[in-house]
Amino acid sequence: MAAPGLSIQSRRLSTESTGGAEAKPEAVASEEKPKERPPGTYMIWAMEAIGATMAFLYYLHLHTDLLKPEVKERLNPEKYTPFTLVEKEPLTPDTVRFRFRVNRPRFDGELEKLVDGIIAQGAWSMDIKDHMVQTYRTYTPVGFSMSDVVDEELGSRQGHLDFVVKRYPRGSLSRFLHDTKVGDQVEMRGPVLVWPYHAAKFRHLFMIAGGTGVAPMYQLIDRILKDPEDSGTRISLLYGSQTESDIIYREMLDELAKANGDRFSVTYLVDRGPAAAAKVGVPDMDTIRGFTGGFARGKDVVLVCGPDAMLAAVSGIKPIGSGQGPVQGVLRELGFKSADVFKF
Repeated sequence: MAAPGLSIQSRRLSTESTGGAEAKPEAVASEEKPKERPPGTYMIWAMEAIGATMAFLYYLHLHTDLLKPEVKERLNPEKYTPFTLVEKEPLTPDTVRFRFRVNRPRFDGELEKLVDGIIAQGAWSMDIKDHMVQTYRTYTPVGFSMSDVVDEELGSRQGHLDFVVKRYPRGSLSRFLHDTKVGDQVEMRGPVLVWPYHAAKFRHLFMIAGGTGVAPMYQLIDRILKDPEDSGTRISLLYGSQTESDIIYREMLDELAKANGDRFSVTYLVDRGPAAAAKVGVPDMDTIRGFTGGFARGKDVVLVCGPDAMLAAVSGIKPIGSGQGPVQGVLRELGFKSADVFKF
């Protein structure tokens, strides 16, 4: 009887041993190593990352200026900026046209929107500083132009700003500018709105200018005659100088008058002859009465700019600051009111 019991127990032990042996392959299978990635996988990932980076940089190059050098010599109405003098052209023995380089980013930013908004509002000027003595004076540009051609290396467009300045013996700013050499830098701030204007604001502009006081007049004349929305506005310019040889921008004014005879006319007045195409005389009552004939209050305006002696005689001197002061001189005697006249 003992033998059979041992046999059964042996079979049970054998069965348990066999079951344990059969479970081992499952444990081995669960410990298998993960499959290796195909050769070159990491290289492909690296190439894809590099390609994506290059595409992003190319996008920045095409659509932004983030990868370009900082654009300097930009107009800024909020702070003084150095601008390089690139050209000096003598116009008369004591008057010079100064041309300064102006840059603009390939893509306009908030600063350019601010600048364009000021210029679009009317006649504007620039504050020019003498950095040697830290004083400034406001000058009206006679010309401002920007090229559409982009310098791809610098990521900017280039233009220029023109001023006509007469040298006065006691004028510190005029002497400073006349002593400036091509290649030197001069600090400026602007544009600064001087006189608000929009197309068809007036029926007729009567301009009385003397010497370099023609600068704001020329800026407005050029603007109005180029604006197709302002084709109904007429302009008359009475321009006084010491002699015929002192008349600034005469050739360009004559060309504008010839091309726009129905809209723009110019009359030259000189202090002394000989004068072939100018009237010798002063802007007295008879001259200005004839010049402003047909003036309609509320529809027309008289603009005056020139040396203090001329202003005193014609309209009264403009006080320092933003005010205009009362209308005096010949215009007052002819019945013009403050609303009829603006002094630059």
